[in-house]
Amino acid sequence: MKKVILISSLLIAIIGLKAQSDDKKIEKITFLMVDAKYQDVAFKCTKLLEDPEYRKNAWVFYYLSQAYYEIAKSEELQEEYPKAMKDALKAAYKLDKYKNKPKENYEVYQEAQEYLSKLKDSTITISEVYYDQDNPRKAAYYMGRIVKFDPDDHAMWLMKGVYEIKARNIGEGVKSIIRAMDSLTIDYQPDPVSIQTLVDALDEYALIVKSGEYDQYFKAYKFEPTSSDVNEALAMKEEFKKLIKGEVVDKVERKKESEVIFKTFRSDSEDEEEED
Repeated sequence: MKKVILISSLLIAIIGLKAQSDDKKIEKITFLMVDAKYQDVAFKCTKLLEDPEYRKNAWVFYYLSQAYYEIAKSEELQEEYPKAMKDALKAAYKLDKYKNKPKENYEVYQEAQEYLSKLKDSTITISEVYYDQDNPRKAAYYMGRIVKFDPDDHAMWLMKGVYEIKARNIGEGVKSIIRAMDSLTIDYQPDPVSIQTLVDALDEYALIVKSGEYDQYFKAYKFEPTSSDVNEALAMKEEFKKLIKGEVVDKVERKKESEVIFKTFRSDSEDEEEED
């Protein structure tokens, strides 16, 4: 498995090198990525962003996000880089801005999709761990970071809304739910890494509506889901469940796993609500 990951990283780096062969600074960073010198990559990318010429270079944000993501996975570096995952997500958000930009930067954005999928998958897990440990506020925070770099993922918006409501940030939660449910249909094609979350979110949404506890908040936003809407959501849940590869995650078992992960989880500081 490690060889496969290494080969994949090398291929990405080679592609990047070809695209940036006329830029020696980016070329040096590419070789540092190949050598897994992620701290050096993060430092050099950060320095490059001080230069106005590179603030619009998608490669810098791509490499910066990857570097911090790899740093975040290293237990040895957690103490030195406690915000590495947040910095990876912040750089990914900057990279997302290039999806509608001129050809060169757009191609970088397209090249980054495999990596961004891995980043999203890891962030979903972090969010679930916090939710399972009865901290929906932090769970909502991480879902919020995902929709910043992937605003078209309706599953993330819906679960973000659920987490926000559970965290008593009801106004934002209702707005997130409305955004998702206005776009979700049985024909929606979810991101493969988001399917399980979408199934869980639709189930949670149905429970929230059926409880009646938040009816007044829904009405304030002119959103009044009916029993028919709940049934439709549950029907969608069953259809999307068919798209899950492997076993459907059991929430009880997931919580047990979250407890194990949480024991070695570095506690975030209280500044995560700050906007980027």
